[in-house]
Formats: sequence, structure tokens, C-alpha cells
Amino acid sequence: MGLRERKKRATRRALRDAAVRLVLEHGLENVTVEEIALAGEVSTRTFFNYFGSKEDALLGDVPHGPDEKAVGTFAAGGPTGQFTDDLVQLLTGSFSDTEELTSWREEARTNWQLTEREPQLLPGMLARLHDVEVRIAEAVAERIGAADDDETPKLIAGVAATVVRYALADVAERQETVGGLRTAMRGAFDRLGETFRPHDP
Repeated sequence: MGLRERKKRATRRALRDAAVRLVLEHGLENVTVEEIALAGEVSTRTFFNYFGSKEDALLGDVPHGPDEKAVGTFAAGGPTGQFTDDLVQLLTGSFSDTEELTSWREEARTNWQLTEREPQLLPGMLARLHDVEVRIAEAVAERIGAADDDETPKLIAGVAATVVRYALADVAERQETVGGLRTAMRGAFDRLGETFRPHDP
């Protein structure tokens, strides 16, 4: 990553942190974009280069979704050819290391604190979660060659979202690594498969 990109990320992060701090202290209605920009040490014009509104700044970049390269690899049958392993890789590919995973968990907790204090932010949060789920469903549909009226990809994406939430909570309790997260997710998928597999009466 070049210096310019690092500076842009740092500015974006500073603005998001400022927005969260001010809103948690004073409430959403009592905080302006101008105040957020001032706390982030940039102009109001610069703020709007990064975020469309103070609500956008509050929600940040969570949740993390797979990038286009990862989606393309999964849809094409990769990276291993084993569906569940590849799905786990797709769902966790945005966590390059344990530090990034820890940062994501902290940001997710902050977002939920914000939505508890400011319920009007919840639709935006849910919309972002839905967007990620739609991307997963589209990738699954392409990989398995699902027909337009086949609901299987949506079902798989919904289950995958639940497994991600479960595994993240499990890892958070034990302070594990990205590898631990993937192991927890794979185990969860295996248990679900065994539970719902047809059994002889």
C-alpha cells in the first residue's frame, strides 16, 4: 500500500472515530458534520470526500464483505474445489491477520453500541449486512449454476451469515486467530450438515 492510500485510510479512520466519540457523548441530533470534520482535523469539504453523511461516517466500513477477486475465485470453483472450505475462505478472506480480525470485532461492537443509543441507525446497519449476504448468494448461484428461481443460494448465504456471527462470538471468547475463526466456521458447517442429514428412523 502506497503512502497516499495509507494517508487516505488514516483520514477516513480519524473521521469515523471522531463521529463515534461525539455521537456517543452528545447524541446524533446534537452533532454536526462540521463538528466531526473539526475533530478529525479536516475541512467539511474533505469530510464529504470520504462520507456522504454523518450516518455513513458512523457506520464505517462494517461489515467486511469479500472483494471482487475473492468472489470471482469462489464462483469459478476455487481456490481448492471443496465447496465448504472455499466458502469459509470467501467469508474470512477480508481478515488478513489476527490484528485485523480484532479491529473488526471492536468496530462491530461499537456499531451495536451506536444502534442501541441511536436506533435510527439500525436500518443502515441491516442494509449493509443484507448487501454482503446478497453478494454471497450471487457467488454461490454462479458457482453451482443455480437457476433464477432456485432459492438454494439465498438459503446458503443466510446460513453462512449465521455461522459467521456464531464463529466470531466463539473466537472472541477465546481470543483466537484468523485460523481459529476458520476452524470454528468449518466445524459449525459440519455440525449443521450432520444435524440436518437424513437419518434412518
